[in-house]
Amino acid sequence: MKKLLTLSVAAAVALSSLAIFSSCGTAEVVYSLSEDGTHYIVSGVSGNRYALKNYDILSTYDDGEHGELPVTSIGYNAFMGCTSMISVTIPDSITTIEYQAFAYSGILEIEIPDSVTYIGMNAFYAAENLQNITVPYSVTSLGPGAFAYCIRLKTVNIEANIDCIYASTFSGSYAITEADVYTATALTDVYLPESLTSIHQTAFDGQLMTQLTIHFAGSCDEWLNIDVFYAEIEEAEEEDEEDETVIKHLTPEERLAHFNGFAIECSDGTLVYENDSVSRE
Repeated sequence: MKKLLTLSVAAAVALSSLAIFSSCGTAEVVYSLSEDGTHYIVSGVSGNRYALKNYDILSTYDDGEHGELPVTSIGYNAFMGCTSMISVTIPDSITTIEYQAFAYSGILEIEIPDSVTYIGMNAFYAAENLQNITVPYSVTSLGPGAFAYCIRLKTVNIEANIDCIYASTFSGSYAITEADVYTATALTDVYLPESLTSIHQTAFDGQLMTQLTIHFAGSCDEWLNIDVFYAEIEEAEEEDEEDETVIKHLTPEERLAHFNGFAIECSDGTLVYENDSVSRE
């Protein structure tokens, strides 16, 4: 049984941080020494963050006091809200992309190097200009909401041998009501690895099912055995007890309804979910 990802703090930053000026006018990209003094973290942008358009992250940094050390992490909220930032180059010294590192940024394209092993929760949340992305094989953990509300995102290729797609990873905005019709999603193709064994119920919430094709590297039978789960809070019966988070699993009938409208292209055929049933083509 797969449980929801528990986010852990990778490395705390020192209280004081040193800035390096980018070539974008008044925008300054800040590098902070890790608490243990072994590496640097891209910890944010000071000054006019809207002036930052293109940036090459340094692979090493020297603050003049601790000597030259590697830059290994793009930290929490590092480029969050940099709406004018079109592109960023990530060196192969980087191993982690932390919580909301590129959330609400204007990033158009980004290449994640094979050195990265961790992509945190909401890492690219609402990066509205991002159109295509590949998650390399080196990644072992892809956080919830990683690509949620990337409304122009068309293609996601997950090469990583991850076993779970967590909550809201690909959430978009799509609804049809009697009052109005609106869509805010462009996702057409998601490529999932054969290693996948579970998917959170909200992973694809809001996507336009008639335009989205899921490409699964495993077989049809392997897909049909994938667990679809969600978390539910059960209130404690006694005042001195804590509420408990319980993992629930969809029944076969609920799974059919959940994927209704989807086409799943597997290695040995295509599964079509329609009218709460599934057929092979």
